[in-house]
Amino acid sequence: MYCYIQEWPNKTATLMTIDGVVLCTFNNTDEAQQVWKTWCQQQKTLMQPSVQSDPQPEIIPCSKTFSRWLGQVLATCTKAIKQPS
Repeated sequence: MYCYIQEWPNKTATLMTIDGVVLCTFNNTDEAQQVWKTWCQQQKTLMQPSVQSDPQPEIIPCSKTFSRWLGQVLATCTKAIKQPS
């Protein structure tokens, strides 16, 4: 699963799937990254060792306008889709 972290004006951070499903919101991006790393580690112990690990989630900083934010999200989605599995 590919995820990204959206940082908000109040410095909270939301961990989201690539299609925009909100998984959880945290106090900051560091906390969101730590939860993502822990989740990945737990998944590795449940899966076969040959399964590749998920990439680190991209942190999308807060932007001043919605259109700029939407552009960042679309660019992230496009980049993730182009990555080979």
